[in-house]
Amino acid sequence: MSEPRTIIVTGGGRGLGLAAAEKLARAGHRVLLTARDRKRGEQAVQQIHHAVPGGRVELRILDLAALASVRAFAGEVLHEGLVVDVLLHNAGIMQQSRERRVTGDGFEETLQTNTLAPFLLTRELLPALARSTAARVVCVSSMLHMPGTRGEPVNFDFDDPQLLRGYHPDRAYKNSKLALLWWTYELQRRLAPRPITANAVCPGFVPVTAAESVRGPMRWFMRHVLAHMPFARSLDQAAGALAWMAVDPAMEGVGGKYYTDRAELRSSDDSLDPALAARFWRLACELVAIPDWP
Repeated sequence: MSEPRTIIVTGGGRGLGLAAAEKLARAGHRVLLTARDRKRGEQAVQQIHHAVPGGRVELRILDLAALASVRAFAGEVLHEGLVVDVLLHNAGIMQQSRERRVTGDGFEETLQTNTLAPFLLTRELLPALARSTAARVVCVSSMLHMPGTRGEPVNFDFDDPQLLRGYHPDRAYKNSKLALLWWTYELQRRLAPRPITANAVCPGFVPVTAAESVRGPMRWFMRHVLAHMPFARSLDQAAGALAWMAVDPAMEGVGGKYYTDRAELRSSDDSLDPALAARFWRLACELVAIPDWP
């Protein structure tokens, strides 16, 4: 087992985040589990404590759809003087509505929740990560960022990053996961000489968690049919992949990579374009009103 670490897991109130938090707590790590809903977060912490008596897991409130919440959460962590060894960006949404939704900050909801808020959170927590002797930033992306995947094609238009024209929930999700890779790779290029690495992971298709985003017969189909398909991943498998990225010694010093099933994989050509990554970095800084960093 690796040395005990302090790990922030966003979106730990249910599903994959909750399962990963439990695995990390079971391995002896201190887990700061974030949830936007206090009641759900408290239930998640109780569930982990029941499964892992003595497990070191704490609830923190964080709503990625509100940048003020991101800043407040990071401010609390810094005020406490915590050393953050791992920042696991698990929280995200896969919108189903054909109606374009906007957050209170004025951003398209999927882009803010999946991409801009984690970007800002990483920047705000950088001092806490820098206190670690070997910190990791792990971003949960998706194979759906690749061209040719099911649904509407990925198409990130820098002139229309918030999909004011031609909104579709599939495109919003795919674009957000491509942009997440852009800033993850760009962060790795900018981190030196800090002892911090940044990587991305696709946990695979987990029907039991995907079912939470749909209703009616499709929810039943995902839970009871797709969950048994050979291409599907169980919740335990997917959570294990996240925990491996977070703490396994094999990932020590490894940065700027994309993994699935605990193996490195080449992400899309667009995601690997450093000019596009740098362009998105500048755009993200502008959108969330922060100077260029680090």
